[in-house]
Amino acid sequence: MALFMLRITNKAAFGLTSRIHYAWIVIAIAAFMHMAGGSIRQAFGVLIVPLQDDMGWSPATVTLAYSLASITGALLAPLSGICTDRYGARKVIMVGVFTFAVGAAMTGVVSEVWHLWISYGLFLGVAQACFNVPIITTASYWFRTHLGYGVGFLQASHGLGPAVMAIVVSILLTEASWKSAFWSIAVVGGIIMVLLMAFFRNQPSDIGGRAFGAPDSEPLITKRDPVGERARVKAFRTSMQSTHTFWKLVSIHFLGCVSHAIVIIYIIPIAVLAGVNQVTAAGVLSTLALVSVTTRFLTPVISDYIGARGTMATAFVWQGLPVLMLFWAQEPWQFYMFAVIFGIGYGGEGSAFPVINRQYFGRGPMGSSFGWQQFGAGSGMAMGAWVGGALFWLFDSYTATILVSTLTSLAGATVIMSMEPTNRILIPNWEDTISTTPAPAPADD
Repeated sequence: MALFMLRITNKAAFGLTSRIHYAWIVIAIAAFMHMAGGSIRQAFGVLIVPLQDDMGWSPATVTLAYSLASITGALLAPLSGICTDRYGARKVIMVGVFTFAVGAAMTGVVSEVWHLWISYGLFLGVAQACFNVPIITTASYWFRTHLGYGVGFLQASHGLGPAVMAIVVSILLTEASWKSAFWSIAVVGGIIMVLLMAFFRNQPSDIGGRAFGAPDSEPLITKRDPVGERARVKAFRTSMQSTHTFWKLVSIHFLGCVSHAIVIIYIIPIAVLAGVNQVTAAGVLSTLALVSVTTRFLTPVISDYIGARGTMATAFVWQGLPVLMLFWAQEPWQFYMFAVIFGIGYGGEGSAFPVINRQYFGRGPMGSSFGWQQFGAGSGMAMGAWVGGALFWLFDSYTATILVSTLTSLAGATVIMSMEPTNRILIPNWEDTISTTPAPAPADD
């Protein structure tokens, strides 16, 4: 049966490539995985007030689950990248599908706060690492040109997921039960993702094709040498990570994620504290996520044409300065106006990372290197979630939290502008460093 399904899938793949390049099929599947896998985590702010009211848990202990998920995702991101390079994105993503379903189902039956730390913090953190790194790596393999469009579509879906999920979860928790909400997410989401993965392919060579934009004269690769591939991965990783720019990109990911994690997690509690009701406050989170869809798509496209450095720096500034509006926001319309303005910068802050990596380092097996950059992102999300709660506990207000969000974004913009222009590849000769082991000499008779 498995062999029969594989033949059908491959036949469908080749049939589809005759009408539309299979890169877009892969991106569409990856977009859904990105959307489903990230939406429940990014919509975490919806859960804080219900858990505080129904369970009596403090915001600091509740948001620790989000921090643990981010820390787990960050720590496992380099390993996820290594496994992606070695075993392929598809196998790593399937591990993510399993842990996503288990984590969501377990979250539906939590009765103690430490249960939430395990279900949400551990299992969904593993899922995060298994989704983010392989999906971004796969996009870079399938596009020779117009990578910005592919990444833009992928990143737009990542913004759309939380926009929808924040409202859906809020309504489910209001109209149904906690258990029904999360079991529905686990079952429906898990089944759809498993079905989609039957059509997912790691690289064009898996179907005997070429990347989007590759010339017809380029030889088709139908089988790869495992030893040679490992040598290429090692050479590219060593060359890429030997540059200061690579580690600056890791730090930029960290700073940007500290900034918007604070807003994503605490915008609903801030609005509720100002007198806005729970569902309306959830709409603020959905609005900023929905607005971000536009710039999540446009920023990689613009970066692909005019360069990612200046585009990303602009987005960082646009993400940081609007947070100061929260000092004066009291009415629902003021929070929604903030959501629209902030969402523009938030959407552009991290969406161009695959493009800037391509502009700085060219084409190569980037899985393990993307893993380190996702480590920066995940640790930043964890830091932002923890700092926001800790500062509120210390000062009994969100004033210091708002300032930290603004300053970290501006610091990220400063680091970006300290990097080299993106008009030249920093490691053009990385393939010259590939070490090949000579064949052993024949033994004497």
